[in-house]
Amino acid sequence: MVINESVSVGLVNNIPKYLVWKGRTYKIDKIGFHHTHLEGDTLHHTFSVVSGSVFLKIDLNTKNLCWRLEEILEGLSFGYGI
Repeated sequence: MVINESVSVGLVNNIPKYLVWKGRTYKIDKIGFHHTHLEGDTLHHTFSVVSGSVFLKIDLNTKNLCWRLEEILEGLSFGYGI
């Protein structure tokens, strides 16, 4: 499901470890991929992560340092092969 809402993300050594969305904390169990891309002159870092049976796609805008939850898929079964 496409979300595109602001979230708070906790980092350890510049690696996302948890995020908070709508009062719920999601502990990040696995980072599937990380890539960067430009939107105009703004660099973005996009991460696909897994929290239990939830897939989340989060994005860091390096110009304003704001995190956004772009997508969420709940109730999935992962073998961590992402």
